[in-house]
Amino acid sequence: MNDKKEAKGGLFRAALAGRGHTLAEAFANLEQAPGIQKLWRHPHQHLLGARIMLDEEEGEGYWELTQIGNDVYVIVENFAYRDPRAELIPGDGMIQFYFKLSGDLTLGVSRTEPLRLNRPSLLVYNQPPGVDLDEWTAPGARERCVAITVRTGYLTDNFIDSSLTTPRNLTSLVSGVPGEFKYRQLPLTVPMFDCAKRLVENPHTGTLGLIYTQALTQELLCMAVAAFGSLTETPTHEFSERDLRCLQKARAVLMKQFAPAPTIRQVARAAGMNDTYLKRSFKAVYGVTLFDFSVRCRMQHALMLLREQRMTVAQVAQAVGYSHQTSFATAFRRHFGMRPKELRTPRRDT
Repeated sequence: MNDKKEAKGGLFRAALAGRGHTLAEAFANLEQAPGIQKLWRHPHQHLLGARIMLDEEEGEGYWELTQIGNDVYVIVENFAYRDPRAELIPGDGMIQFYFKLSGDLTLGVSRTEPLRLNRPSLLVYNQPPGVDLDEWTAPGARERCVAITVRTGYLTDNFIDSSLTTPRNLTSLVSGVPGEFKYRQLPLTVPMFDCAKRLVENPHTGTLGLIYTQALTQELLCMAVAAFGSLTETPTHEFSERDLRCLQKARAVLMKQFAPAPTIRQVARAAGMNDTYLKRSFKAVYGVTLFDFSVRCRMQHALMLLREQRMTVAQVAQAVGYSHQTSFATAFRRHFGMRPKELRTPRRDT
């Protein structure tokens, strides 16, 4: 991507510990690092928090970092850089739960097809030692997300049991494969969105803010682990290069065509696949149904129109394929947990 090539400066790891340092090393420097606006420590629990504000020439917003014991690291992102930024993420053998609310961030999980995160979703990944990734942000994109990184032992001891009730796709992800980056992208449910949003908009500071962060972190982890249980176990299947190209075409159609919303048959015809095989394969590869992915794309486009364009709620409803404003409002509230008019920010006349 051009943004990656032109990116200057790193993100919080580079700011706290220098390029190429791990998450734990960055947190270890919280009390000594320059640029820390606020630092909190709970007097009776092993909780440490800090806020890093962006300089005006860099952009607007902040990073908020919280360490819970020696096993859990929470990064709340609420910022927009003026220029693209890039950072090297070294493998540390931990599991990350990345709750994406808004923004445009890319992970270089492969040279041929980087993983772009520009819509609400939950990304869970296992990055073993020795597997380094590049991460970069788009200029001007408002990043609002919560990243919870945990040590594998903490996750298995507290959230995963040895019985057959633990989802196989979760245990497979946690166990990992040496030298291989493994990830799973899941839909961001309304309860997840609401909980992560409350954490981003934490109304408390100091020790109370640390306790609030700890509580919501546990809630988000519970919802994420439960989400794996709701997934249909993916059958072992090797998709051909043609299959993957067709699935990418189908995904591209859903990401661009909002009104009218395409039918499954139309998507299948554009992708060159059988309807039934497309539905089954799309869910297996992307972890979400065609319908749910279409709704997610249309809702994200509606969010952008409400925030950045001078359009009424009725106009936005038509722009994303809804004949009736009330149907759109219901779908929007179900997806984001709020009404469309709560997010509409009309432009000011100059």
